Amino acid sequence: MRRPDAQLISRARRGDIAACLEAARKYLQGANGFPRHVPLGLEYLQQAEAVRADDTQQLVVESLDLYEIAAHGRLATLQAAARAGRSTAQLKLAIWLSLTAVDADEGMPWFRSAAAGGDATARKVLTSYSPEDLSEGRVISRLRVLKALPGIGWTDLLTFAMDRALMRGEPHVLFRALALGLESDAAPEPVLADKVLEALNYTSTLAPIPISVDRRAIEVLLDDCVARGSGSAALMLGHALSGHDVGSLRWESLVGGLNFRKASALLMRAADGGHLEAWTRLYEIHSNHNGSVANPPMARFCLEKAAAHGAVVAQRRLGATILRASGSLRDVEQGMHWLFEAAQAGDDLAHRLLCTFVLPVDGRDVDAGQALEAIAQANPGLALRLEVARHFGLTKLEAMTVDLVGAHRPWGLLVGRNPFIRHAKLSAPRAVPAISDVVQESLRRVVAQVAGGGVRGAEFQDFDLRHRMVRVKQVLQAYGLAESMFFARARSSDLDALRGGGRWARLAKVELDEALALPDGGTEASQGAN
Repeated sequence: MRRPDAQLISRARRGDIAACLEAARKYLQGANGFPRHVPLGLEYLQQAEAVRADDTQQLVVESLDLYEIAAHGRLATLQAAARAGRSTAQLKLAIWLSLTAVDADEGMPWFRSAAAGGDATARKVLTSYSPEDLSEGRVISRLRVLKALPGIGWTDLLTFAMDRALMRGEPHVLFRALALGLESDAAPEPVLADKVLEALNYTSTLAPIPISVDRRAIEVLLDDCVARGSGSAALMLGHALSGHDVGSLRWESLVGGLNFRKASALLMRAADGGHLEAWTRLYEIHSNHNGSVANPPMARFCLEKAAAHGAVVAQRRLGATILRASGSLRDVEQGMHWLFEAAQAGDDLAHRLLCTFVLPVDGRDVDAGQALEAIAQANPGLALRLEVARHFGLTKLEAMTVDLVGAHRPWGLLVGRNPFIRHAKLSAPRAVPAISDVVQESLRRVVAQVAGGGVRGAEFQDFDLRHRMVRVKQVLQAYGLAESMFFARARSSDLDALRGGGRWARLAKVELDEALALPDGGTEASQGAN
């Protein structure tokens, strides 16, 4: 540092007001060999502010961009300078209020004041655009004309305004700044691209808001975020390009048109990056047999991925799809598992579909419970079988022959092959789900009692079928109970239809169509995900 400069700094540190102002000017403007250092310049300026307010205001307005004035907390100084009649300050304040005020009308009086003071830019604004038109689109057009104006620091100012709007929860201001920051023909700027993504993520959680934003610019900036590894941007852009709204944001406000191939690639990237909801959307676009990217095997893969990661709708659709096409006991068990998972998570459609596998019984649960308590006093093993039969809608033959311990599954009961029926198809195993927590807990208790050896006569091996059938009839007659209170009645053909596959699908067509319904109101193709 030169000796005169060192002496100037020394005098400023001792409180010399003139020296403070001069040091502040040199640091704020980077003049006369001084490096530009705004915080240090404002520190020196603060010492002189109480004594030389006019000079302080002039230095702030003329030496700092509007962004720097706002970022360094000097808006009050800008307002004071504007009220003092400085046209440059009035123009900058008009721009600031037009950009950040919820009511865009707040900036117009300062444009008029600046124009009256001789500011050519303010006059151009007033003559080019009607002051009475205060619509968002007109405000954005007015500010866009001023983006070539020096001394504003537009790129940083718009980012600052968006941050401020996000912090204050002002979506209209956020979209205003966003619309100004997007230029369709400009190269993407990473900082602005990240801010656009943050702004869109925030506004997607709000009520729908009309915006004037260049969709092509949004797509370019989101593409830039994707190229830099943003899974969130890939998810948003993939949803929009596949015609799916992003929260409250309509897909048409984000992209210019549909592109399912690009959407599929983006959603796969998002899913691979941990955004698991992308699997569900991938399933929807690949299972649409009329779509340009229809791919049933890929749809099934994506559906399995979504279900495995806990997507309740995917679990329901996967379970329904497997059961509809089931050709083996393994398929039926797998389908039951996924439907049960969805129902446990509160999905009503999955619960209704599970109920189609349970045959009805008669009587009230309260009456049945009292009867079981009485029967258990003399024949506890029989009482347990009657309880399971009522809860799962078993026929009399199924209830008397089922292996309670071996048949227990996490989702319910698998009634094994019936050894007393010669016809192989009619004696095939049947899966029956637990349709409530009470039923599931009751089954666990029964299985635990039987497996622990605490109930005699309930084990699978320990009975003669003919004797047990007679005993059941005697017990029910002794208590005046109808068999229909504990046993379902069904023909062999009815039981066969409840083993899954095409016959069950026709039987439960209404519930199945609702379970497989897509968001657009349609259903997947008959072979959509198989």
